[in-house]
Formats: sequence, structure tokens, C-alpha cells
Amino acid sequence: MNSSDSSKDSKLTWVDNQEQLIGMIYRSAAEPEHWPELLEYLYQILAYKAVEEPTSQPQSDLQLDALLPSAKRPVDLERKKVLLKHFNQALSIAERIDYLEQKNHSLNSLLNHIPVGVILLNAESEILLTNELAEETLQLRQGLSQQAKTLVTQEEESTLLLQQYVRELSELGAEASNSRGLPITSAAPNEQQSMVILSPVNHLNNSDLEKSASVVLFISPSRPDIELDLSAFADGYKLTPKEQRIVNYIAQGVAPPDIADKLFVSYNTVRTQLKSVFKKTGVNSQSELASLVLTGPWGMLSQNSRRCAKAKGDSTTTHCFTLPDTRKLCYQEYGAPNGKPVIYCHSILGCRLENFYDQVDVAAQLGLRLIIIDRPGFGGSDYAKGYSFIRWCEDLQALLDHLQLRQVEIVGYATGGVYAACAAATMPERISHLSLVSSGDMLRYDSDYQATAKFYRMHMKLARDYPKLHRLFAGILDKGLQKDPNKLFKVLARDLPPSDLKVLQDPCFRSKFSRYLKEAKIQGSNAFSNEVCQVMSPWPFKPEQIDVPTTLYHGAQDRLIPLALTKRFAEQVADSQLHVYENQGHYLIYQQWPEILQDIAKRKR
Repeated sequence: MNSSDSSKDSKLTWVDNQEQLIGMIYRSAAEPEHWPELLEYLYQILAYKAVEEPTSQPQSDLQLDALLPSAKRPVDLERKKVLLKHFNQALSIAERIDYLEQKNHSLNSLLNHIPVGVILLNAESEILLTNELAEETLQLRQGLSQQAKTLVTQEEESTLLLQQYVRELSELGAEASNSRGLPITSAAPNEQQSMVILSPVNHLNNSDLEKSASVVLFISPSRPDIELDLSAFADGYKLTPKEQRIVNYIAQGVAPPDIADKLFVSYNTVRTQLKSVFKKTGVNSQSELASLVLTGPWGMLSQNSRRCAKAKGDSTTTHCFTLPDTRKLCYQEYGAPNGKPVIYCHSILGCRLENFYDQVDVAAQLGLRLIIIDRPGFGGSDYAKGYSFIRWCEDLQALLDHLQLRQVEIVGYATGGVYAACAAATMPERISHLSLVSSGDMLRYDSDYQATAKFYRMHMKLARDYPKLHRLFAGILDKGLQKDPNKLFKVLARDLPPSDLKVLQDPCFRSKFSRYLKEAKIQGSNAFSNEVCQVMSPWPFKPEQIDVPTTLYHGAQDRLIPLALTKRFAEQVADSQLHVYENQGHYLIYQQWPEILQDIAKRKR
């Protein structure tokens, strides 16, 4: 057993702490955020033979009982069986919880495709579920907000009326189709108004379902940059263009007198056209009309408007390219469209959004065309089972051909550096220069593991020796982090140097990191787990095969990819240059990104 993995108390064994370990196993199954603690404890009792030679192939056929130390005495054998039983039961519980949460995730995904804000409420007006647009409305306090668990408006009278409607609709039977409309005014300086439509949720009456959703609430868009595309609605009910515009305003909660001002027509004209709309659509009131629009299949949001609103002026655009095997590969471009082309390979917790100075387009200032690609299973790129470093190079070649780029520079950060290095080694004719940031050689020797942070070390060993269990661990950990993303920062900060801790505490870093992580994990954790296991397997290339100029940037305090690994990698590459930052750690790229891009810009095309 490695001393650093078991140094807490040499007297602690799996036998002495059987009850404690059992409790930890079940707690981790029910509360995924405790899996890092369980992983740490398991590795305190796991016996790892010191390795002074390169590690062998990962063993994929090990059973769960291999997780427990071999017992020599009969009493230990019996306890081992008991502990193994609990561990298997806990894994079953965890898988069941994961399955249920996957179903809930599917429901969330479905709700997020609905082009208006959606909130599910129980009879007490408590919020049970929201989609992204509704969550944005609540966070920005655009007329609605959450007080404790309850949905409230910014006016007491409207809140009481909202709660009254919820109670009334909750008492309706399963076949009821009544709806209520309620205009909501935001407290913003321009006092924007939106329309809220409440409808009963049709479910079987059951007194035991106290927390079941009773009412679904639809929120019309209130931002001026978002419109409803009602062309299909207008075609279906044979509305004129002027009538279509009136319907759009009604769905957004705008009163007829205000519609008249916006359209520069008289109030009587609006009333006449509104009556015509009522007759064509078969409704009798403005709230019924809004309900028809918002709860039907008509209200498709303009995707361009929504994307621009979220990007806050960012001119970058997500592009999708169809590969020869019909998979979709997504990428984002930054900088100068006709500038020097640079491919960036994101980290294992990142995606195409991983542009560290995106508030200032440094690439554009330097004349660089920065292309960041989602690897399969990350962000918007289709997941590919059995994906490998070589297949990545094939995908990259196809994309370069599509973009008509003969040769590019390539940059890789952390795990992304392995993909960049593989491309430089296997397709040198397409790569003019390789830059690696906080990346290096693979973990080969016991001393390599000893130099890494404890959680990272245990994580890598689990992927190396128990890849199937690692996939389950990654999935459950991912669910726990979805509940509370801040827990990831707590996990990462457990054994990092002061330089990295300072970066982790920066609100700007947390905001960017969280945004990258959320997009990266939008398809789940399978791609993440696959990459970890692949990095821990023998690589399909050797550093000495790299025949292009290589520059490495590394922090001397890096505890995730120790400097020794980077030095070893650099020594194997014929034409390499290493820049070491003495007072920085693994996250140096968040500070040195402009300098790295400047180095790239200085080199001739």
C-alpha cells in the first residue's frame, strides 16, 4: 500500500472500521456528493503494489470483491462477505437513484425544449420544477420570484390572486381543461409586463400525492429581444399579418391600448382586429387567446434571438459539421475570421466555450482564428462509443478539409493536450506547431502518482484498475454536482497549492468554469469517464514521434499534472521549449492565456 494513501492512521483497517465504512457506503449511495469521501476511504484500505515499471494494461474484468483487501483469517473472510454484500446493495441503490434522476433529467430536457417559461406547482403554490427560461425569469425577478419554496409576484395583490387560481385549478378533476390568465408587471425601470397562464395538470386524484404537481404555469417572454414566431399559428387560423402582430403582443401580456401605441393605430382598430382574431380562433377573451398560444404547439421561439440574448453581444457562433459517419461535430470560432488558424483542444471538464478571455476577444486583436471543438459526448458533439485518440485525429482531419485549412497550429490544455499531441504525432503535415498547457506525459510510475493531489490520484487509479466502477462513480458524482456545483470547487480545493486556491476563489473563474462545465456535461458523464480511462491506458503514440516544434507552458506548483511529467515529455520531443511559471499551478491558463496567444501570433503562418 502506498504510504501517502494510508497515512491517516496505520491502525485503521477495513475490519476495525467495518461499521463506519458500511455507513459511508449507504450515505454515498443516497447522497452522491459524498462519493469523494467514500473513494478516499476505499483507497486508504486498498493495497497498491509499488510500481517502478510502467503500469500494465487496465484490468476491465475485475469483480467488485477485488475492491476489498484479501482476508487471511476466517473471521475476516466472513466480514469481507458482509461488507461486499452491503457494497453491492449500495451500488444497486445508487443505480436506482441514478435511473430515477435520469427520468427526471429527461423531463427537464423536455421542458427546456418548450419555448416559453414553464413552472410546475403544487396546490400550495410551491415550485416543484422549472425549465431554463422560467429559471431565468425567477433569477432576474422579472415579475415573478421564489420566496422560500413558494412562487410569488412582486405585488401582494397579484400574489394572492395567483395563489387563489392555483388552489381553484388544483381542485379540478383529471378531465378539466380550464385555464386562468394573469398579467404580471416587472419591477424593472421600464415596468415590462408579461402574461402568465395557469392550467391544471391532469393526473389521477390521489390523497397520497401531496407533492404532486397540480398546476402548470406558462410565462410569456417579456424581454424585448425575444419574440414568438407565430407564422404557423397565423397560417392555421388564417390570420392577417396585422392580426398576427396583435396576437404576439397579447401573448406577451401587452394590453390593447398599449398595443395601439406600439402599432401607431387607434384603440378601436385594435379592438376590431382582436374581435376578428377571437372569431377565427374560437376564444372569448385575451387570457384564452394567450393560453391557446402558450400551451399549444405554435409558440416557437426565435432561436437566434434567444442565442443572442444569452451571448450578451458575443459575436461568436456555434457551427456543426457532419462527419463521414454522420456524427455531428460542433465547434465555436473566435477572433479574426481570416486570421491565422489555431485549433484548441479543451480540458476534460471543458467544451467549445473554453475561451478564457471571452469578455475581450484577444484572438481578434492578435489576428488569430481560434477554433475550439467539442469532442464527442461533450457539449453539442454527438457521443461516440469506443472513441479514441486516433478517431479524434480522423475527425480533426475531416474538419480541416471541410474548412479548407491545409495547416494549423494546435493547442491543448490538460487532458486536451494528449489529443493535441496525438494529432502532432500522427498528422504532422497538418500541424505546424504544438502548444501544451498544464499537460505532460502519462502517469507511468509510482512516483508519478505520489506527486499528484490525493483526490486526483485516487480518481486516476480507479479508472486504471476498475474502469467499470469508475463509470458508475463518474455518473453518480456528476448527479451530485448537478445538485450543487459548488461542491466541485470544494473537492478540487482539497489538496491544491495556494496559487490554485486563489484562482478557485475568484468569482470570475467560478462563473466561467461553471459555464464551461455545464455545457460540457449536457449529455451526461459517459464521455468524461471514457476519456479518463483512455488517458490511463497506453497511448497510441510516443512523445518521441512528435516531429513538429513544441512549446510547453507549466506551473511549478501544479498538483494535478506534476511538472516532472511535463519535463519528461519535453525531453522526449526533439524540438521542444518549456516555459515554467514558478508561482502558478494547474490553472495558469486563466492568467496566461493572452501571453500564450501572443506567442502563437508571433510565429509566421
